[in-house]
Amino acid sequence: MATETGKTKAQRVPSTIQFPYTDMSDAIAVAEGLLKGGGTPMSRDQLAAAMDLAPGGGGFATKLGTARMFGVMEGAAGTYQLSDLGFEIVDPGRQKEARVKAFLNVELFKRTYDEFRGKLLPPRPHGLEAAFMNFGVTKKNVQDARRAFEKSARLAGMYPGGNEDRLVMPFGGAPTAPSGEDEATPSSTVLASTVFASPQRAFASSANSDIHPSIMGMVEELPPAKSDWSKAEQADWLQALATMFRVIYKGGDDGTISVSVVRNPVLHPPPKRASNLDDDL
Repeated sequence: MATETGKTKAQRVPSTIQFPYTDMSDAIAVAEGLLKGGGTPMSRDQLAAAMDLAPGGGGFATKLGTARMFGVMEGAAGTYQLSDLGFEIVDPGRQKEARVKAFLNVELFKRTYDEFRGKLLPPRPHGLEAAFMNFGVTKKNVQDARRAFEKSARLAGMYPGGNEDRLVMPFGGAPTAPSGEDEATPSSTVLASTVFASPQRAFASSANSDIHPSIMGMVEELPPAKSDWSKAEQADWLQALATMFRVIYKGGDDGTISVSVVRNPVLHPPPKRASNLDDDL
């Protein structure tokens, strides 16, 4: 017997192509924070401090996911460091070409460039959003994808002269593959070999494409098994993950998830109260 009264609950359909929820400026900000911190591997707290952000905030986690997707940052076991492209994108003498490379590292942006190379882009916003949905972006997320695309294309110099009706490789930009090479090397394979440096992340990209990249980034931050990880740091990680859940997923209520460390009363009994005259009577 059917228990529904005419309406069926809509199932969440994931996007089948990867894209950032924020634009390249966030990736550049992460790269600049890493350079500010010395250009060597940094912990989450150290990087957040260099960027003047809260390490447990969902906004910081989203920036990290964006930096990974553009290929400017590498991270494993709770540490972060600049990739070769990251060093290039903060180098004034190399940043122009580096921004083009970073733009083309994003699967959706590379697909759009390949599809409309030498052609007019669909009219904005509806025409381009329709193209993105054909490429695999869900209707729920297509507006965010379009905004990230447009801002990133401007930063990459893909609109020479300010004319935004088509994507044009800027002079001195990243080299383009010869005709026919793109068909032999799918953009998804290029993405896996450039952005997802670790085998674990490459597997996650292919086997779990419905998982949001920011969540995959959080999973990558987990330290190795049996290593020291304080309860306070665990709580910060869980709270950041809960914040991301609120942004990414639809909730059925208005509740808020709060994570805190509770001291074990057996291991840490409350201090004894000092005796006084009333207690002695």
